[in-house]
Amino acid sequence: MTKALEIINSIMDTKGFRRKRDVAEYFGVSPQALSIWISKDDIPAKHILKFTREENQYHASQAAKEQTQDETQAVINYLMRENVALKKELESLKSTKTQHQKNSKKGHLIDKIVSESLLISGRASDGMITSIDGKWFELMGYNKDQLLGHRYDREDLIHPEEFEKTKKHQETIRQSEGIRETKFSTIQRWKHGITGKYVLLSMVWYVDVEKDLVDVVCKPIDTFLGQENIIN
Repeated sequence: MTKALEIINSIMDTKGFRRKRDVAEYFGVSPQALSIWISKDDIPAKHILKFTREENQYHASQAAKEQTQDETQAVINYLMRENVALKKELESLKSTKTQHQKNSKKGHLIDKIVSESLLISGRASDGMITSIDGKWFELMGYNKDQLLGHRYDREDLIHPEEFEKTKKHQETIRQSEGIRETKFSTIQRWKHGITGKYVLLSMVWYVDVEKDLVDVVCKPIDTFLGQENIIN
């Protein structure tokens, strides 16, 4: 096999071309010109340079993309660890509810966590919000009437990347006959009601399938990333 033909075959594999005519169109020449290149075993340097330059740009772009994904995953992993820590802290405080009422320091700690948290209660079957608590307007830009009676799993509220995962997870819970009660933590981006930008929320979910109840404790992760918790 000639060197020119090897290069053309390589271009066909890389670009997904099925015919040599496609390679000719890629280079902007006629099929006859391509045949002459093969017979003479000589492809003009400018055409080889075109392909080489595109390949270098593609690989550089892929490398940058992989680096960005790695950095993003590192941030998400960190936030998930903080999310789990928050869940454990809430469970620990819940177990000492009786004691903290008699202890002003513990009471102050409970009040501090509650004041920074957003609460949602709703139905697991249809995702309808039945009750909310917390500073929703101050932190997320929503009045009560914008949330009560509306779904907490709607597409205009949750970032598209988390929306699909949320729907799949809910469908799994609804269809499973073996799950009666579950607790889990997530991180989701919810759209701010006024700015329209997305806010990172650390969320702890308590789902009672038999009673058709969902309780969610949400907390904006501004203490971890500062202003970077707001994402376009």
